[in-house]
Amino acid sequence: MLGKLIKYEMKAGQRFFVPLYAVMIVMAAVIGMTSRYQDTVKSMSFVFGIAMLLYGILIVAAIVLTIYLLVERFYHNLLGNEGYLMFTLPVSTASQICAKVLTALIWMIIGIGMVLLSGLVMGFLSLSWQDLQMVVEGISEMMANFHFDGDFLLQSAEILMLIALGSVSSIVRIYAAISIGHFWTDHKILGAVLSFIGFTILEIYVTVSFSMIDISVDIWLVYLYDLLWIAVYGLITWYILDRHLNLE
Repeated sequence: MLGKLIKYEMKAGQRFFVPLYAVMIVMAAVIGMTSRYQDTVKSMSFVFGIAMLLYGILIVAAIVLTIYLLVERFYHNLLGNEGYLMFTLPVSTASQICAKVLTALIWMIIGIGMVLLSGLVMGFLSLSWQDLQMVVEGISEMMANFHFDGDFLLQSAEILMLIALGSVSSIVRIYAAISIGHFWTDHKILGAVLSFIGFTILEIYVTVSFSMIDISVDIWLVYLYDLLWIAVYGLITWYILDRHLNLE
């Protein structure tokens, strides 16, 4: 059932993200192609400038849209009018929360991937055929001489895990703040914002306090620290939605 919830959430977001990322790739292609001729063709310089401006706006829009949908889907789907329907489904509250968190994380990963892909499109299309051949040969030579040993793979996995846990912690912190803000009768948004600020200050205080302790910081300790915050925010969110939710 969790998979069906994630699929439902992905469908709700793709009508916004698919057109946005498609336009982003097109703008990256325009930037790449026009950059090759902007010094020789005056009109190309104008097109290049406009495309760069639009590309920057699209990246900002993607970030804002991701945050907006992260908040909007949680609030209206679970705390708004749609909550009446969602909580009648034969799905646990924990599964509802997990579906929201995983969907938000997936869209974040896709967003990063689309920015990287658009950068590659821009870079390759800005090169002449001779330069492109040199780049491909250089990459091939570098890959041939590079050895993917166990340490490299382990370090890469550790970095990716840190990013994933940090992202999940931030997402669940937002959800916990929104859930607490729902208790505010007249100013729910203000309550959510103040709750988020309070959580952030508390987390910074705890982090600084731990940093003053003379202990060796291991990567697994950092994982545990992130997991504890995820558990705290997750339990707050679950407890409010499962035990004290009032959709009136």
